[in-house]
Amino acid sequence: MYFFNPFTIRILERYGNWLELVDSVPIGFTGVAGEVPAPVVSNEVDSDSLIFGFSINITVAQAADSLIRIKSISPQYNWMANTQASPQDTPIGAICGLSSQVMPILPLVMPFFLLANGKLEMRFTNSTASPITGGIITLRRLKLVLPINGGFNPGF
Repeated sequence: MYFFNPFTIRILERYGNWLELVDSVPIGFTGVAGEVPAPVVSNEVDSDSLIFGFSINITVAQAADSLIRIKSISPQYNWMANTQASPQDTPIGAICGLSSQVMPILPLVMPFFLLANGKLEMRFTNSTASPITGGIITLRRLKLVLPINGGFNPGF
C-alpha cells in the first residue's frame, strides 16, 4: 500500500528498528459554518519519525469544502506555502483519507521526516455547506528507534 522511494529507504537504513504509530488528535469543531478553531498540534514522539499518511472521520460532503493548513515544528517547515499575502488552504480531501472511503488512510507522496519531539501544527477551516461538530484527524507514522551513527540529520 505504501511506496518508499530510495531517499526514504536511506532514512530507514539509519535506524536499527521502527514501529508504526497511530496518532489521533481531536480537531474541536463546534458546528459553526466556516469557523477556524485554534490550531491542533500532533502528539510529540520521543524519537525521530516518518509521517506517511492521514485520515479524518468526516463525510465526503463535509470534506468537499473543509480546509487544512499544516506546518511542522522541528524541522520548521510550512507545507502549504505560496506567495499570496494570505496563503490559500488545502481541501482536507487532498491530504486525508476519509473513514467512509475505499482508502481511509491517504498516503503522502513522500513520507515526511519529523525530528524527535517535533510536532505538526494543523489549522482547520470548517465546512460552510455541511458544518462539522467534533472531528478527529489521525496521523500514521513510523517511530524510528535505535539510531545508527546518530540517525538521520535533515540538515545534510
